[in-house]
Amino acid sequence: MDKPTQRLFFALWPEESCRIELAAAQCLLQANIPAHWIKPENLHMTLAFLGDVEAKARDGLAAMAKKIQSQNFELLLDRVEYWRKPQVICLTPTAHSPILEQLANDLATGLRNEGYALEKRPWHAHLTLARRAAYLPAEARLENPILWKSTAFVLAASTRDALGSTYTVLESWPLSQANPLRADNQNFSITVENTLLKL
Repeated sequence: MDKPTQRLFFALWPEESCRIELAAAQCLLQANIPAHWIKPENLHMTLAFLGDVEAKARDGLAAMAKKIQSQNFELLLDRVEYWRKPQVICLTPTAHSPILEQLANDLATGLRNEGYALEKRPWHAHLTLARRAAYLPAEARLENPILWKSTAFVLAASTRDALGSTYTVLESWPLSQANPLRADNQNFSITVENTLLKL
């Protein structure tokens, strides 16, 4: 008999006000771009993807996550990017967050120490808006940068049925309540693709 498993990942989960802004930006972009657009309620920023994990392993994951020490921070999503090889459209920050990058690195280290095999490619902060996208039109842009305030990270599960994927938060761990490292919103630039990227 197969052991029960769950498809798990660690992520940042947006507050409702941020999710509304993300959905609005997504709506403006999707009008003329053929792609599989992520449902607004599923929008998140993946920190580490685990894949299928036995249900009994969740306690170990929770114990590892509880040891992670980080503080809250702000991230300014101000770029629309098309990643050709995975065929995704995503939002990214111009200004990197050392706190976020350390959080992702600490999680990756903890997971590898627990025996999980993670992707070898470098982690980059991004929020996927659409998959199976063939191109990003030259006029596609983010009119208003979105400020993401992170106060926790979560362990979530992905399930799939006839209606598509559903992501459910299983557990959450708060980041420390120190004054958040603010996003640099003085020198950001909005990326506008100069060429039409087609496969």
